[in-house]
Amino acid sequence: MKLNNRILLPSIAVLLGLVMIFPIYLLVISSLRSETNVFDFNLLPTGFEFSNFTEAWIGSGLPRSIANSFIVSATVTAVAMIFHAMSGYALARFRFPGKAIMFAWMLSTLMVPFAVIMIPLYLITKNLGLANSYAGLIIPSIFNAYGIFLFRQFYMDFPKELEEAGYMEGLSLSGAFFRLALPLSVPIMVPLTIGFFLTNWNAYMWPLIITQDEKLWVVQQRLAHLVGGGYFTPWNVVLAAAVIVAVPTFILFFVAQKYLVEGIKMSGIK
Repeated sequence: MKLNNRILLPSIAVLLGLVMIFPIYLLVISSLRSETNVFDFNLLPTGFEFSNFTEAWIGSGLPRSIANSFIVSATVTAVAMIFHAMSGYALARFRFPGKAIMFAWMLSTLMVPFAVIMIPLYLITKNLGLANSYAGLIIPSIFNAYGIFLFRQFYMDFPKELEEAGYMEGLSLSGAFFRLALPLSVPIMVPLTIGFFLTNWNAYMWPLIITQDEKLWVVQQRLAHLVGGGYFTPWNVVLAAAVIVAVPTFILFFVAQKYLVEGIKMSGIK
């Protein structure tokens, strides 16, 4: 029975991995095909049209959109991690009137679909003079109750003895947070960082609403423009652009994979 499990479980894992990789494989080989045979369902490459990538990179404005997406995603992620960690720490450690009501109110925002707040959020952003700007893309995307909730749950189990030892060594309250709690928040910070970055990298609806200037377009807007930018869609170029856009996400995963595993190991700290 143990021998069968040793064979069965890895086989299932390999099969599931192949199923998930298969669409990506089709995307890559299709992006290397010519315009005439891009939709041929052939599992083997029929040619290597690297000019698709050149055209997608040079002729479509993709570099500017990638830079915009990176600026927005990196800024939102960095600022959100600091603010969410501070909010979660305050909710886990401090006692103040209305804390339970405030926490419940924050959690209730998770049940509100974006479509419900889309127009009010746009009106607020526009009235503040932030429409069609980087600030309009970044600031509304920072606040998310999900990150605050996870940080709060993490700090609920964070050992108070470490902070008390820090106070004995002369650390202030802010020093205990920034020098002890925050650096040891890697188990929750790494997956949240990846999640926030990918969410903002793949964002389409809010950038579409808040920006009209093509110079501020993010990658998803650029891809949508390539698909619907005329009577004819060069699908080989669109697929090549999609591969280029996906590369940063793959790099992020492979770079952070080690830290994800370490974070899981560290999550047992008590």
